[in-house]
Amino acid sequence: MSQKQNSLRLVEVSTSQGALMVPYEIRRSRRARYIRLTVGRHNHALLSVPWRCAFVEALEFLRSQGDWLARNLSEHPTRTSLRDYLERHPRLHALGKTLRLSQGFTRTKPFYVYSLENDEVELRISAEGEQEANLVALVRGFAREVIEQRTFALAESVGAKIKRVSVRDQATRWGSCSSSGTISLNWRLVLLRPNLQDHVIYHELAHVKEMNHSSSFWNLLREYDPDTDAHNDQLNPAGARLMPLGRS
Repeated sequence: MSQKQNSLRLVEVSTSQGALMVPYEIRRSRRARYIRLTVGRHNHALLSVPWRCAFVEALEFLRSQGDWLARNLSEHPTRTSLRDYLERHPRLHALGKTLRLSQGFTRTKPFYVYSLENDEVELRISAEGEQEANLVALVRGFAREVIEQRTFALAESVGAKIKRVSVRDQATRWGSCSSSGTISLNWRLVLLRPNLQDHVIYHELAHVKEMNHSSSFWNLLREYDPDTDAHNDQLNPAGARLMPLGRS
């Protein structure tokens, strides 16, 4: 993954099909006389703006182009290999810890084992079939186990009553909370370092009591996670980097 992809940020835009998280970049130009929107080579929204254009104005324009973005970005979908990413970043994050990752093959049923005492996780995928798909399936299985455990533990620590935890393959969201008390979380949370992973979980737990993004919600989230503001900012570049991983 290039340095450029790591520097992209995410913004949520509205489309006729619902909300969409879009990686974007803003470039200022002394020659530009108006805002120009194109698709960058990393399948991101590229805004060329006049030198003195306010950031808020550029972002407002970007948000107004939801349907155009959905149509044009989908024509050049980003495909990023989870296997390549984990070879460069051999670690997974679970239960408040960072685990060193080792990978290999098995001739039997794929499996994973992990040790919190040794801070290690081992993945063994099938030697037959498509390796990327096999790896994604195994990491998702690991994620279901550890994210569910972590969510119930954090819920108990803050006194939030939840009924169920679902770990899914959301395209743009880290998580959501239903009015019935079900927390849905993205399996890619195991790729987020522990403090950001917990921040996402706390965010959804705060929605158990505040099903909105009012000041009451943010105050409650800051009680759960005192570093909420910093963590919330860090999720943007992390999302741009990690959300494309494991796509078919």
